[in-house]
Amino acid sequence: MSPIPWFKVDDQLAFNAKVVAAGNSAMGLWVRAGSWSSAQLTDGFIPAHMAIAMANAMANPCDADALVMAGLWDEVDGGYQFHDWADFQPDAEAERKKRKARSEAGRKGAAARWNSKTDESHGNSHSKSHGKTVANEMANECDRNAPSRPDPSTEAKASVGARKRATRIPDDWTPSDDLANAMYAECPTVDQHAELRKFKDYWQSQPDSKARKTDWDATYRNWIRRAGENAPKSANRATDRMRAGYDAMASYHGPEEDPWTRKAIGA
Repeated sequence: MSPIPWFKVDDQLAFNAKVVAAGNSAMGLWVRAGSWSSAQLTDGFIPAHMAIAMANAMANPCDADALVMAGLWDEVDGGYQFHDWADFQPDAEAERKKRKARSEAGRKGAAARWNSKTDESHGNSHSKSHGKTVANEMANECDRNAPSRPDPSTEAKASVGARKRATRIPDDWTPSDDLANAMYAECPTVDQHAELRKFKDYWQSQPDSKARKTDWDATYRNWIRRAGENAPKSANRATDRMRAGYDAMASYHGPEEDPWTRKAIGA
């Protein structure tokens, strides 16, 4: 049996604005899909056919759409992606390394136990040699189907602990040129200079328990994407307010000049 992964749910989930907007039926799909993604190590990607299967599409055909509209999922090629998965859930690659470490610990433990039993029951060298041969065969079996261990060995813990640790954002952190260019291509309306200042101010002001990340590049990508989602709406509202103001000025000063185009009427 493989080690059990976990899908984390915030203790403030119940009355989160996005959750309330999505509704209970859609949140049932969200939880089931999160559990499935954690088990399959897809890093929050849900194929369209799995979303349909878990949503019971005949009864609730719009659950996936509701999650997208609420901002809990993003629609991507081939299915859906949990929004901000990397910020809150275990990384798939780290989980694979953890499973491999536990499997290796189980294999070595089985080999050691078998050798010990063989040495106790057979004192001659032939028995020891035979025991080692059988132990190797058992070790291979364990490697294919290692048990989940509630308390991994010291070696397994050391291997898991060797993965990249979460840290606070460094004072001199900036996105690389490749990262900045990639985000400009994806979100061309975002002023990255301004967003970088907001990004660093926000994370430097957060408490230690929340402000530690294993991948600041991924956190920055998600920040810029959210800014991109909001930027067009903000820009449109600002443009509408400006146009309304100019229209009001035109009606006040008379028809001689259109203050929006700065051209004479009829020219």
